[in-house]
Amino acid sequence: MRSPDTITLALTGASGMPYGLRLLECLLRADRRVFLLYSPAAQIVARQECGLVLPAQPREATRLLGERYGARDGQLAVFGREDWMAPVASGSNPADAMAICPCTMGTLAAIAHGLADNLIERAADVML
Repeated sequence: MRSPDTITLALTGASGMPYGLRLLECLLRADRRVFLLYSPAAQIVARQECGLVLPAQPREATRLLGERYGARDGQLAVFGREDWMAPVASGSNPADAMAICPCTMGTLAAIAHGLADNLIERAADVML
């Protein structure tokens, strides 16, 4: 069995942000391509739990997190909450795997019930 090459990673507003950021770091170090999504609540939790300001603009977030975790060019791509043109929103272009860490109960419930009101939920819908 081969390792997944492209992983969608979503960060939501649940407690446990250090786990999500550590997962991001490990995926990048393992030379995986990462499509990163995060919610506005995740931005608040990242600041509270980690002292990390996650930028609202995807391009700035890609730059900041890429530098922080040593990503090579093109290895990390951050997408906005409403970016319906992102590759993760398309069933014809799914990633190889997806993780939501940390995951709020609201996000889990939305995914379990087939709701897709934002890009995180839509990406999970595509993966399922």
